[in-house]
Amino acid sequence: KTAVIDGHSVDVPAVVAVSRHAHAPHIDCSPEKQRNIAKAVAVVAKLASGEQSQYGITTGFGGSATTRTKQTALLQKALIALCQAGITPAFKNGQVLTPEEQDLLFPQDWIRGVMFVRLNSLIRAQSGTRWIVIDGLYKLLLHDVAPCVPLRQSISASGDLGPLAYISGVLTGHPDNYAWYGQGAERRVYDSPTILQKIGLQPIEFIAKEGLSLINGTGASSAVACLGMHDCHIIGVASQVLSAFAVEVLKGFQEPFTPYLHEATRPHPGQIETAANIRRVLLPSQLARPHHVESDPEATLRQDRYCLRSVPQWLGPQLEDLLVAQKILDVELNSTTDNPIVDVQTEYIHHGANFMAMAVTSATEKLRLVVHHIAKLMFAQLTELLNHSTNCGLPPNLAVGEPSVDYSLKGADVAAAAYLSEIAYLANPVSTHVVSAEMHNQSINSLALISGRYTLEAVKLCFMASLITSLLSLMSTHLYALCQAADLRTIEATFRSKLFSVLRTETAVHLPGVRFDDDFFTRLNNRLIVLLNGSTDQDSTTRFERVMGDLASTLISLLNDETATMDVPLKAINQWRISLTRHSRQIFVETRAAYAKSPDAGGKLLGRTGMLYTYVRGVLGVKMH
Repeated sequence: KTAVIDGHSVDVPAVVAVSRHAHAPHIDCSPEKQRNIAKAVAVVAKLASGEQSQYGITTGFGGSATTRTKQTALLQKALIALCQAGITPAFKNGQVLTPEEQDLLFPQDWIRGVMFVRLNSLIRAQSGTRWIVIDGLYKLLLHDVAPCVPLRQSISASGDLGPLAYISGVLTGHPDNYAWYGQGAERRVYDSPTILQKIGLQPIEFIAKEGLSLINGTGASSAVACLGMHDCHIIGVASQVLSAFAVEVLKGFQEPFTPYLHEATRPHPGQIETAANIRRVLLPSQLARPHHVESDPEATLRQDRYCLRSVPQWLGPQLEDLLVAQKILDVELNSTTDNPIVDVQTEYIHHGANFMAMAVTSATEKLRLVVHHIAKLMFAQLTELLNHSTNCGLPPNLAVGEPSVDYSLKGADVAAAAYLSEIAYLANPVSTHVVSAEMHNQSINSLALISGRYTLEAVKLCFMASLITSLLSLMSTHLYALCQAADLRTIEATFRSKLFSVLRTETAVHLPGVRFDDDFFTRLNNRLIVLLNGSTDQDSTTRFERVMGDLASTLISLLNDETATMDVPLKAINQWRISLTRHSRQIFVETRAAYAKSPDAGGKLLGRTGMLYTYVRGVLGVKMH
């Protein structure tokens, strides 16, 4: 599929493809399109020569619109100059920027997105911009020229003036404007004359309104918002999968994710879809329980805690908000975000404020709240997973080794709290910090670009931004813990299977005169499960001695309940306890050591989350802690 610049077909996926994947979009250069553009240019030229003043064509800008001039080309040059007021590195031709210098500038993928979005507005033939200018900007994009744009400057009031002015300056060939050009290790920063020479373009002198048309729009804030939107969709999908993973390793119930339950009681689309998605992931799982069973020794808690049971109700509204935000951006991407707007039919220029990007601000502030709410859910699941009093029999901090010396993910718990705190800070609205600017002309402004930037910062903290090299963000920390828990559940399942078998054998050896039915062993096994789950914070040297001591009391109690049994000497019960203590510790240590050599929980107990486990352990090579 090819992205098309035609004024009405651009969407978020197209912006992502052009920005992050160097996708080359097609532009509608049909004769009809070029005729419409030429008509708009002619309207501007006609009105520029008339007696009636025209904003930004024969007047000054903003609070300086009290001035008048007939030097229309010089006026546009002055506009581009006044808007280039940001902080940049001290550039040199052929320079490779240091990381500190790059931190002052827009990332290059943002710039590609900005040019793409601005082109889609200009080609609507409502700006009065010549085809040569539109085509020149398009050629910059095709040749992967990325103008150097200061990261900070724009308040997104009269559009994103600063960023777009630095981009437009490259088309004029001004030596103070620089851009990236080249491939791979040969990519360098060059001044505009050098760039234009390398790609075979002549410098362009902007005529009436063209400078204003180029910079008076929401291209920067919209493009950055689209990248945040894309990442938030991935977070939305990941949060459902990781929630299903958490339900599995915490041995939660599948019942709350029954879709018809939500359809019949509270039919919010996001809630229904979230439940259905998690249900699909959980169905093949051998860990997640279908529903509560009273006799289940691990189900004394009648229903799961909120961070598992309430996932559809918590995530559903967030996913619906993502769709609302995306609709806002889809409209913005295919709008004329100029002032004034050229009306070819009436040969009139309309004055308004389409450049105000408050819609984009609204969208990105929704995104940051979504990121925070998802992060809060992930953190709640993570803390339940790491706490041995809430994790249904897993060791504290998911330690594989002895708890007295192995604190495993305890530090990750603290780090995750730091991530969530920072995300919560970034989730605050930017729009409440608007201040008056530019001679009080821009007394209200959207701060849309700033809001978009902070949305991407929040995303970085929440999203799996660097899984291969480091696990620094909240969701990757959660995923790391979930994989660790899956390993521990596999160890647990193997250990229990062997121990229950030994329990039967040792009982037969030490109590040979007593006949025990399956119900007897079921009750004994259930008590053993409870004792094992309640002792995961103890080292194995003392743990199994205490467990089997308590289990001996259960054995005596069960024997007393038997109506037709012979007396059993206490010495035999004591030997039974001593033997089981030795066997259980030996089985536990051997099972743990054998599994640690080649962990593989992917195809055993997990459902569809096994694919995620296999990817982390196999493809990424992230080992069990």
